[in-house]
Amino acid sequence: MSDVTPRPPTQTPVLSFPAFPKPVPQIVLWADAGRPCEVLLRDQLSAAGYQVVKWSSEPATGYPPHVHIYPELMWLISGSLTVILPVERRMIELTAGDRIEIPAGLAHGTMAGADGAVYLLATR
Repeated sequence: MSDVTPRPPTQTPVLSFPAFPKPVPQIVLWADAGRPCEVLLRDQLSAAGYQVVKWSSEPATGYPPHVHIYPELMWLISGSLTVILPVERRMIELTAGDRIEIPAGLAHGTMAGADGAVYLLATR
C-alpha cells in the first residue's frame, strides 16, 4: 500500500474573451437635387484620404459574401446595388448618390440591379 494521497486536479482558470465593438456599416442616402457628379465624388474621397477606383457591375451580377481586412466604401454613380449583410440578416438597396462604408471584418456581398451599377470603390 502506498501512503501517497492523490492531489485534487488543478483547475485552469478560464479567461474571458475580450469584448470587441460590433462593426456597423455607415449608410448615407443621396439628398442633393440632381445626379451625382463622379469627378466631385472622387475629389471628395481623395481629399479624405481614400484610394479610389471606378467599378461597374453588369445587371444581376455581384459578389458573394466576403470580408476585408480594411474598410471599404462604395458610392453609387448610376444604377442600383443591393448590399447583402448576412450576419445582420438584411439587405440594403443603394441608388445613384447613395453610399455605404463597410467596416473591416464585416461580411458583405453585392448584387447589381436591373440596369447594372457604376460606383466608386474606395479604401484607406
